Amino acid sequence: MKKLQITVFFLFLITLQTYCQQTHSSQKKELGQNIDLVPKFALSGKDIVPLKSSFSKSNLTVFGFLPYWEYADAKTNLKYELLTHIALFDFMTNSKGEITNPSGWPWTDIINNAHSVGTKTILTLTNFGGAEDPAEVVHKILTEPVAQNTLKLNIKSLILTYQLDGVNVDFEGLNTADRGALLNDFMKDLTEFIHTELPGKEVSFDGPAVNWGGWDLDGLCDAVDYLIIMAYDYNGGWSSKTGAVSPLVHPSGGISVTKSLTNDYQAPLLKNPNKLILGVPYYGKYWTTSTGLANSAVIKYIRSTFYKTAADEAISKGGFIWNDDSQTPWYKWLNGEWNQVWQDNEQSLSKKYDLALQENLGGIGIWALNYDGDKPELWDLISAKFFNQLSVDHLESSALSVFPNPSNGKFFIHSSKNLAINSIAVYNPFGQKIPIELINNSFDLSAFSNGIYFVRLHDDQGSISQIKILNQ
Repeated sequence: MKKLQITVFFLFLITLQTYCQQTHSSQKKELGQNIDLVPKFALSGKDIVPLKSSFSKSNLTVFGFLPYWEYADAKTNLKYELLTHIALFDFMTNSKGEITNPSGWPWTDIINNAHSVGTKTILTLTNFGGAEDPAEVVHKILTEPVAQNTLKLNIKSLILTYQLDGVNVDFEGLNTADRGALLNDFMKDLTEFIHTELPGKEVSFDGPAVNWGGWDLDGLCDAVDYLIIMAYDYNGGWSSKTGAVSPLVHPSGGISVTKSLTNDYQAPLLKNPNKLILGVPYYGKYWTTSTGLANSAVIKYIRSTFYKTAADEAISKGGFIWNDDSQTPWYKWLNGEWNQVWQDNEQSLSKKYDLALQENLGGIGIWALNYDGDKPELWDLISAKFFNQLSVDHLESSALSVFPNPSNGKFFIHSSKNLAINSIAVYNPFGQKIPIELINNSFDLSAFSNGIYFVRLHDDQGSISQIKILNQ
C-alpha cells in the first residue's frame, strides 16, 4: 500500500509539473482553437510608425502579453501610455526554425498606436500549437545548428520588416534535460546575435513559476536582457482542491509567488533583481465543488475566467471573499451544486505589485491584455503604482482635492476656495458604499483593504466632486 501511495504521489507531481510548465500554452489550447489561424502576411512594414523615443515612461517595466484571440477587442481598450512593452502573442516556430505569424497579422494598428506613445512591441516566439510535440520542437532547435540558424534569421527578418523592438521567447513543456545548459547557451547566443545584428533590440524569456527540475534560472537570467516569471497557474484544471491561481503566500510554506521569488529565483534576485519581471494574472479558474468552503474538493474543472466578466459576476454572487491564507479573492454560489471562482482583482494585484517594488524588481508582466476588457480599475492601479499619475476625475468642481494620494490610510480634503464639505460618501472598488466618518476634513481608510476607492463630495455651493484615490 505504501508503495502504491508513493507511486500515486509521484504521478501527481509529474502531472502538476507538466501543467505548471505550460502556462500560456494551456490557454492557447482552451481559447485560441476557434480563431482563424491562417496567417495573413504583409509584404513590408512601410506603413508602421517608428518607436517614439522621447515619450516619458515609467522607470519600471510594465510588460503586457496580447494574445491573438484578444486582438480585435483590445485595439480600443488598451491604455498604451501605461505599458512599456506589448508582447504580440504568438509567433509559432517549428523544429526547422520556420515561423508562423499570429492570426490577422500584421497588427499594424497595435504597433502604430504603441510606437506613437513610446511603447515597445515585442515578437513572442512559442513552440506550441502546431502538429509537432512542443518538447521535440525545442530539442531540435537547441541541438541542430541549421534549425537554430534558420530561426535566428527568421526572427531578425520579422523584427526588421515590422519595426518590432525585440523578441520574447516562450518555450514551454521542455524536456528536463533541455532546460539547463542547452537552453541557456541558446538564449545567450540569440541575445548576442540580436544585439549585434539589431542594436537596441531586446531579448527576454518567460520562466516557470517553480523550478520542478533541470532549470538553471540564474544562468538563464544572465543570458537575456530580462526574465519574466510566470507567477501563476499554481492551481488549475489539474487541482484536486480549489485555490488561488496566483497565491501571494502559502500558510504552510507551500508554493506561492513569494516563495517562487525568494526560493526558485533566489540567485538572480540577489544578483540582478532589475532583470526580473513579475508576471501576474488577469484571469482566474472556475470549478464546481463539494462544499462552499475555501479550498474545497473539486468535482469538476469548468474553464478559465477573466477579470472583465468575473468582477461583475462576483458582485452578483454576493461579492468577493478575501482569503487570508493566500492573500487573494474568490467568490462562490450555489446552483444545485457549489461553484467557486478564484480570480485576482486590484486588491490582490496591488499586493503583488508591492512585492515587486519591495524586492526592487525590474517591473511587472500581465497575462493577458484585454482580459480586463474596458474596465478602468486595473489600469488605474498600474498608473498609481508605476507611473505615479493616478488620475483625478471631477464631476463639476475642481476646487476640491484629496491628499496625499496614494496614502496608507489617512486622507485629507483640501479646498482651494475655502469651501465647506456638506457630505462625503466613499465607495469601494466594487461600487459598495462603506461607512466613513469625516473629521476635520479628513477621513481614514486604514481599516479597509488596499485598492482604488471613489470619494463623492458635496460642498456648500451645491457642487459635486468625485475623486479617485488609492488606499495602500
